[in-house]
Amino acid sequence: MNRTDREDFWFRFRRSFHDLFYGERTSVRIFSRLVLLTFIAGFIATVAPSVAEVLTQDDPGPVSTYVEPTPEASSESTTAQSPTPEASGSDTATAQSPEPTSEYSVAPASSDTSTAEPIIEADAPLAPQPKYTIKIPDTLAIDPRANSYFIPSIYLSGSKYTLVCINGNGINFDLSNKRISDDSSDTKTVMVLGDGGSNLRIAGRTAEVLSVLNSGGGLFAYTNSGGLRDRSVSISVIATNKASIDSAFCGRASSANTKAFTFRGLGLQVDTKKGSGRLK
Repeated sequence: MNRTDREDFWFRFRRSFHDLFYGERTSVRIFSRLVLLTFIAGFIATVAPSVAEVLTQDDPGPVSTYVEPTPEASSESTTAQSPTPEASGSDTATAQSPEPTSEYSVAPASSDTSTAEPIIEADAPLAPQPKYTIKIPDTLAIDPRANSYFIPSIYLSGSKYTLVCINGNGINFDLSNKRISDDSSDTKTVMVLGDGGSNLRIAGRTAEVLSVLNSGGGLFAYTNSGGLRDRSVSISVIATNKASIDSAFCGRASSANTKAFTFRGLGLQVDTKKGSGRLK
């Protein structure tokens, strides 16, 4: 076949191929393309599984690095089966080495344990009671006709938490806001019970108790009938573990932490004097 024949052959082949896929007859084009697609699909279905199988065989997968521990008994039996005339130092060390442990550890299973309930400490006076420093006059001089009086500044110290019990014979006591009850049971501040009555109790931190006692011009004492002259007041101070206004604690005050004072009337007298006068 000469060169002209070959060129003619390739021209006819290309022309036939072009007519099959791009010719004017639609049915021929569709049939040719279906045959080509069928051939390609069959080729892929045949070749693809073989390629995947080859790739899978070539990949060894992850290699385990776990080494099975050798039991100690096996090493002992091996040593017994092959005794040597003299045991070397390295053999002795190998025989006495501790049993290898697995490099994997298993976390202990969690067990349900009951949670301990918080312990709430009960209110109680301290034992023994510390000695307080209490500063207040033993006698307060007043107008003999007075039926009310502002008690001067009271000072006390000796413990973190303090319960102050104030009692008067026919005397009422008023804190802070006068003629208004300041009773409060809030343990975060100062606890007050009996404001405006003859049995007053104040509890809390010592510094805060003093602030309430001396606020509003001081503790106000008054009577509903009669005057204050010759009446007495008793103050008992008790150290507690926390703020508490339990009346039962008032009797736990020691004699050193109890103070009493009396209202004494001033000696006022009204006299009439007669004398001569000179007129000018």
